[in-house]
Amino acid sequence: MKRNLLLLAAVLPFALFLSPRASAQNEGQYVIQGIYNPTLVDAQKIDLRPEGIDTILPTMPVSYSLLPAKADIAPRADSLAAAKLNVEKAQARLYKGFVKAGYGLYNTPIGELYFNQGRSRKNGYGFHLKHMSSNGGLDDVGPSRYGNNSIDAFYRHIIQKNEASGRLMYDRRRISYYGYPSNDKLEDSLSLIDGDKDRLKQFYNDIGFAARVRSLYEDSSRIAHDVGLEAHTYSNFSGSRETNIRVSVEAGKQEKTEYYHATLLIDNNAFRGRVSPDSSEFRQSGTLIGLLPSVRTVGRKYFVRAGVGLYLDALGETTFHFFPQAYAHYALFDNILVPYVGLDGERRRNSFRSLTRENPWLNPAPRQRNTSKLFDAYGGLRGSFGNNLGFDVRASFSSHEDMPLYINTPNTPFGDRMDVVYDEVEIMDFSGELTYSTAKDTRLSARIDVYTYATRVEDEPWNLPPYKLTFAARHNLRDKLVLKAEAMFLGRRTAYRAPEASTDSSVVAVSTRTQLDGFLDLYLGAEYRYTKRLSMFLDISNLSASKYERWYRHPTQRGLIMLGATYAF
Repeated sequence: MKRNLLLLAAVLPFALFLSPRASAQNEGQYVIQGIYNPTLVDAQKIDLRPEGIDTILPTMPVSYSLLPAKADIAPRADSLAAAKLNVEKAQARLYKGFVKAGYGLYNTPIGELYFNQGRSRKNGYGFHLKHMSSNGGLDDVGPSRYGNNSIDAFYRHIIQKNEASGRLMYDRRRISYYGYPSNDKLEDSLSLIDGDKDRLKQFYNDIGFAARVRSLYEDSSRIAHDVGLEAHTYSNFSGSRETNIRVSVEAGKQEKTEYYHATLLIDNNAFRGRVSPDSSEFRQSGTLIGLLPSVRTVGRKYFVRAGVGLYLDALGETTFHFFPQAYAHYALFDNILVPYVGLDGERRRNSFRSLTRENPWLNPAPRQRNTSKLFDAYGGLRGSFGNNLGFDVRASFSSHEDMPLYINTPNTPFGDRMDVVYDEVEIMDFSGELTYSTAKDTRLSARIDVYTYATRVEDEPWNLPPYKLTFAARHNLRDKLVLKAEAMFLGRRTAYRAPEASTDSSVVAVSTRTQLDGFLDLYLGAEYRYTKRLSMFLDISNLSASKYERWYRHPTQRGLIMLGATYAF
């Protein structure tokens, strides 16, 4: 092979030298002599045959590389304040006793004593004593002394997921009949004080006891129960006496989101009335039985309750009463706004005890009728403007049958006393309430009610106000100084005094109808806590010193200032 290459190199120059000449002679034709061996070169073709592609792609290996870096931080020493370790007990100290004593204008002493057993997982007991009295101090009226003494003791015991409790009560109140139609009648009455002064005062004695057994089940699917018994013997100085026994049985059970509840009420009342110790008595007795079944369901944003009130009243003639009861609300915007509607009704006992607690200047033997709240349809919107500020706006329309109203009756020369009359009254009430509170320092509340009345028999809703405004405030300044304020404003009311009876036919009996002025009763109080156990207080009632009348011809005391102290032991 090497030899052939050398021969080709030797021949090639001569061929190049001779080629032009040959080209000229052969007119551009070349003749090459030698052996011709043609060679076919393999073609590079593209393979277009289809191939399948797997949808599961192979995992590509991932590698991480770390760049070494080092931060140089200069050391610095900071000064640290000394730590203070405050060790508190699991439970704060509980004082068993508390005593309060004070003295105010018009020779007004006050005293209270509380005593409790303390903490116990099995039982508890305690009692409360209270005394308050005053000589009245009212001008241009009869003797206006009053007083109140009360004793309240309780005991409770835990027995196998049940709580059994008992309570004893005694209350004695003294009032004076000091309302007179004129100064002449007052002078005639004062001349009889030495010989017949007992006719100018009244005492109310209330002796009672209560017992209760209620379940403490943790399992809501079990039937919960609450059984109560309460009895009272109530009497006055004139000889009227009332015995009331009230039994209530409640039971309820949870079934998923529904809760079924029922209440059985048995209220027996026996009253014997005397106008004076030497007068004849009359009797009124009757039993009120009520059955109140209901069911409620609760969701994340809604609450619905429906039920009925079934009552059988045997005061005088036996009557049956039926009242539908319903309530629903729905929470909007995470409980910021809660609209609600409801319908209510009930049969309510009017007893000698309940009437004289509302108006103690009643005649010694008032006639009794039970009140039916035929219906009370209401709706409103409650909610909050923040964590501390809440509101409630409400409108209601209700109708009451045999609603008690109070009028003055002449019982001269021993002062005006009041009597009760019953009427059907319809009431429209528009109300609004604002509340503000912080965690522990400040609490404020204000409420206004505007009433519209319609009576069936009486000319006016005697002694009922057209509007009522209340305000309350409390502020705790660093647990040392507690400031309190309360105010109540009542609008003008219409009062009525029945005409005096006369044996002379020529004398025309004239009744009195008058407008009682609206009034503002403002209370201010302050308490300074010298220690956790000892404090001093100042209370000022009726700060405006107005001699207003809540009931016709029965004015209240002017501003009452009282100083005192409290002590825990």
